[in-house]
Order: sequence, then C-alpha cells, then structure tokens
Amino acid sequence: MEYVEPPSDPNEWSDEQWIDWLKATDEAPLEETEATISKVVKRIVESTPGQALGQAMLGMSQAIYGRHDDDIAIVVEGNGDTADDEPFAIRLDPTHPERSAVVFKESPDTAT
Repeated sequence: MEYVEPPSDPNEWSDEQWIDWLKATDEAPLEETEATISKVVKRIVESTPGQALGQAMLGMSQAIYGRHDDDIAIVVEGNGDTADDEPFAIRLDPTHPERSAVVFKESPDTAT
C-alpha cells in the first residue's frame, strides 16, 4: 500500500482505514531529515529561551529541595600519622570531623 495523507477531519475515515494507514506507515522507511533530534534539542538548549528555562528549572529545584552541597569530600582511611616524605599532613579530629583537615607541606624548593 502506498503512502496516503490522512484526511484533515479524522472522522472521515473508518477505524479500519485508520488501522490500515497506521500499518502502512509502520512499514514505510523513515525519511532522513536535515536536522536530527539531537541537533534540534541542542539548538533549543543553547537558545536564549532554552537557557532561561533551564535556569528557572534549577531555581525551582533549589527552592523546593534546597541547595546541594557541592563540597568535594576526600575520604581516606588512616590514623592521622603521615610519613615525613609525604607532601601533606592529615589532621583528624574524631570528636569534630568537620574540623579535620589536610595540610600541604611547603616544598623545599619554595622555602625561603
């Protein structure tokens, strides 16, 4: 069955005609379009309205769920002792973990 445009008024066709038309369109090869979906989406996202919508969505997310903690956490198992040749020292505070810190030692090249 060759491709036929559906009528502008959907009530003009019977259910059987619609089913035949749907079957025919399932078997028809897809036409290649100049812009693929990913290119269209990229163009929308990079547009000014797309940017404004994205920022509005991020703002709504922060208003509903609060700000995300973007702090980078480094988790290392250790007892707090570091070797003398390490370029850093770890200061662990078990009672107040938020006060724990990694201190980078001054290298001999930069010492004055």
